[in-house]
Amino acid sequence: MSEYILEMRHVTVDRGARKNILNIEAFGLRPGELVAVVGPNGAGKSTLLQVINLLHAYHGGMKLFGQKISNSNKTMLRRRAAMVFQDMLLLNDTVFNNVALALRFRGVKEGEIKERVYKALADFRCDHLANRSALLLSGGEAQRVCIARALVTMPELLLLDEPFAALDAATRDELIEEIRQLAGVRGIAVVLVSHNFADVLHFAERALMLFNGHIVQDDKPEFIMRRPANEQVARLVGMDNIIPCCSEQDSQGRFIRLANGIRFLYHGEVCEPISVCCLPGDALYLWDKRRLNQRETWVMVEGVVERVIPGVGTYRILIKLGEQMLSARVPPHHVTDDIHSYSRVKLAFNPAEVHIV
Repeated sequence: MSEYILEMRHVTVDRGARKNILNIEAFGLRPGELVAVVGPNGAGKSTLLQVINLLHAYHGGMKLFGQKISNSNKTMLRRRAAMVFQDMLLLNDTVFNNVALALRFRGVKEGEIKERVYKALADFRCDHLANRSALLLSGGEAQRVCIARALVTMPELLLLDEPFAALDAATRDELIEEIRQLAGVRGIAVVLVSHNFADVLHFAERALMLFNGHIVQDDKPEFIMRRPANEQVARLVGMDNIIPCCSEQDSQGRFIRLANGIRFLYHGEVCEPISVCCLPGDALYLWDKRRLNQRETWVMVEGVVERVIPGVGTYRILIKLGEQMLSARVPPHHVTDDIHSYSRVKLAFNPAEVHIV
């Protein structure tokens, strides 16, 4: 038995004259794995889910639940998965009948249908809506019903195509956590498509960064945040500081020179040609002689505060160095009264926290 419930090898999709709108060299998904697919609009995220759910023609090799697609019953394979779309797609009927429909298609007996439907609705705290018209639900209620409808069939694989995009942040966070917990209990593998990297951090243990139909990075979300594969990924995940740079070599070693004139010795990996330096905001520290003066490898810079932005747990300080703006994220208690717009501040960072792409 294969250790993967999904295997893709050299899978491509054409759409009319457009070639390779999806071009997946290799992708495998294990049972119970929670994976997010992140990319800009038009990257091929929805197309990828449609291919996995056997709703879109493709070229290449794919196995689903250990079976080759080419010689399998596609309807039976599709029934082992479930998909939730961004659009609600609820019928003009009661909530109960919307959720029950998939079970009726499968020939499940009415007594069992009632039990399973109410259980699925209760799992997402909407069993009290069973007799209400689906067209009278709020956005959050409707999406809960859609997720219950997908999970009532007890799928082994759940595909989520940006189902939270239209929801407020609090509702989105609640649903993501409820799905994550239920998937863990039932051992359901989940592929979540999102353009919001914050969703990924709350949910997935692995993320695929998709650009122009290609997977450009496949790793843990926290690694992608601090070590993005390229500038596109860095911008998508919200890297605080993306600074044009170049490398210089002399007798002391390799130096990185930033666009704002900062130059420092760098011992990290560099693959030429390079274009930008990525520096997380929490790697920039307000200069404190008592804490930092012993750290000879740290780089110290000085600039003018442009703005202080309060936050919960973290303040952002925007600091101008020449023509370059730096964004530092610091604990609130480090922001003293003498740090305000137009004040001068010193910052320090460890070159080991820098990532060059």
